[in-house]
Amino acid sequence: MSTLLGLSFATTTFANSDKSITGTWIVNEEATETLQNKVRRSSSTNPALGSGPTVLGIPSPGNSGPSGPNSTLKFPEVLECEEISFEVDEEAVKASCASGVTREFLIGNIHGRITRFRRNILTESYSSTSRSVKHDIRVDKDGNLVAKVRIRPKNGVSQTYVRVYSRPPATDEEEIEVETEIDPDVDIDLDVEAEVDTTEDPEDS
Repeated sequence: MSTLLGLSFATTTFANSDKSITGTWIVNEEATETLQNKVRRSSSTNPALGSGPTVLGIPSPGNSGPSGPNSTLKFPEVLECEEISFEVDEEAVKASCASGVTREFLIGNIHGRITRFRRNILTESYSSTSRSVKHDIRVDKDGNLVAKVRIRPKNGVSQTYVRVYSRPPATDEEEIEVETEIDPDVDIDLDVEAEVDTTEDPEDS
């Protein structure tokens, strides 16, 4: 008796199971708006907080930045990122915009700028004579990259900026059909779905 085993494999770029921040991300406008609304609701119940959209601490298009008492705040000189990628080495995490702008996070305590990194979380905090800043960039339970930046100016109102990114759509999906004859007396341990045709051949009856 012969056993016909059909195997189907699918390979997808940036699988959803990948919780690392490394690789490429693109803006998810819908998720960003949802999160911004949550921040705004939090701000409305806590007057000490302000809110507005941003990327890694940079105001997004249509938002010129803080106003009123916070209007003198200086944002880092990085452009808005519609697409961003992260590379990691032993000493730093490098964020690169598709526009060519880059931002390097040096891991450790570098002149009072404290940066911590785990596979799915990047944080940085520092204080100057004019303000304190905290970056919190992490992959959430849905597999999205959430970037939050909180800026607290001296004698001013704290402001929180958020933006959400998702992996690019999969483009390298490939199905491979494999047919092979397998000795039924041999134990097989395959971590794939399989359909087995156990119909006996006439000669085996």
